[in-house]
Amino acid sequence: MKMSKSSHLKIGLLDGIFYILFVGVIGMLGYVAQTYQYEADWTFGNRNTLTPATQQLLKTTSHQPLSFVVYVPDDPAMHTEIRKRIAKYQKFKKDISLEIVNPELYPQRAKQDGIQYQGQVLVQLGDRSEVVESLAESVLATTLQRLSRREDKQVVFLEGHEERNPFGTQSTGMSQLTNMLKRRGFVIQPHHLVRTQKLPDNTHLLVVASPQKDLLPGEVAILQRYIEQGGNLLWLHEPGSLHGLEPIEAELGLLIDDGTLVDANEQLRELLGIKHPAVIPVVDYNNAEISKDMELQTLFPFATSINRDESQESKWHYEDFLLSLPTSWLEVDELKGDVRFEEDSGDKPGPLPVGVSITRSLPPRGTEDEKKQSKEQRIVVVGDSDFMLNAFIGQVGNLDLSMAIFNWLVEDDELIAIKTIGAPDTRLDLKPVWLYSLGLVFLIILPLLLVLTGIIIWYQRRRR
Repeated sequence: MKMSKSSHLKIGLLDGIFYILFVGVIGMLGYVAQTYQYEADWTFGNRNTLTPATQQLLKTTSHQPLSFVVYVPDDPAMHTEIRKRIAKYQKFKKDISLEIVNPELYPQRAKQDGIQYQGQVLVQLGDRSEVVESLAESVLATTLQRLSRREDKQVVFLEGHEERNPFGTQSTGMSQLTNMLKRRGFVIQPHHLVRTQKLPDNTHLLVVASPQKDLLPGEVAILQRYIEQGGNLLWLHEPGSLHGLEPIEAELGLLIDDGTLVDANEQLRELLGIKHPAVIPVVDYNNAEISKDMELQTLFPFATSINRDESQESKWHYEDFLLSLPTSWLEVDELKGDVRFEEDSGDKPGPLPVGVSITRSLPPRGTEDEKKQSKEQRIVVVGDSDFMLNAFIGQVGNLDLSMAIFNWLVEDDELIAIKTIGAPDTRLDLKPVWLYSLGLVFLIILPLLLVLTGIIIWYQRRRR
């Protein structure tokens, strides 16, 4: 078939247009690839991406520059890995700088920065800095929380009346919570009023953690003056006697019930793995300021309910931030035998408030600059202290709730939403059938196969 000259021209023109369009499309794809980037993390728990908690923490530090000075030897592979890790933070905070320094070449600078050995990192946020041991996200997150605080927060735990021990390592102690608080910039100090007859002047927060012996009238008077002067307070109370704290109850306009909250919903207890009806779950946080970001349920063993005294007018503003389930009730009798709701005996049906936050605006005091800043007094009363103990602090959302309470009480509201960070895949949970199957395979079947293989090989060699 012969083609005319005009046909050749048309084909050549079409080919030219095709190549022009092809090159144009390739150029556009290259431009789009350079201008727009998309990354996806398909690892379990998104381990190669910063957790939402760390992302939120970086947002709270947006007004301050953040820098990392890593002291390691001159190792290109190591430097590449360090830059890769810091790049995850730079995606969410643009004013992050990284500097890698060889401590052997600059020993004087390392000494000035407080570096003791290779591998340490100087983290500087604004004008505050701290040396850490690694670039692990959990380490950096807690460090940033400490550095983001305007000042160290002095938390005073009242002692001398068999209160919960903030440094106790046994199951009834609070060492796990206080260690977490210290890593986040809190200063923990037990205090005995009989020894000093006053509270420390730099007290940011006073904690009364379930005293088991009566306070002296003079000690209660000191606590009353502390509250009247605008001090923040965390009062943890167990079911039973107030041990001399009735004036504090009246000062705060509260009525604390003398009974124990129970929930006899067997299906719920089986679902949550709870054996005792007096260990109640809380899933209703009433959209309160303290607990509005809580997503997990919390467990409260042997708790009581906290109510406002409606018979008197109060200067305080109240908010129930922990509510028991509708299936719960306040049991006023002793917990023994078959526990049932009996309204005629004085039992109160749920839902009932387990925790109450109390606030009031304080009159301006001090210098002119201080008077311009409005001051709010904050108090939290919870009808349980067990949820903060070593035995229960690791249960579901108890640690997150405890940290939120402390952050709110010292007025670090921007840190309330930041949850504790843990690796998502450090624990292997398997159903019993899978555990039995793995045990059967690795403990019985594989050894038998190895023995059988050995016997077959021995028999074949013997026949030769």
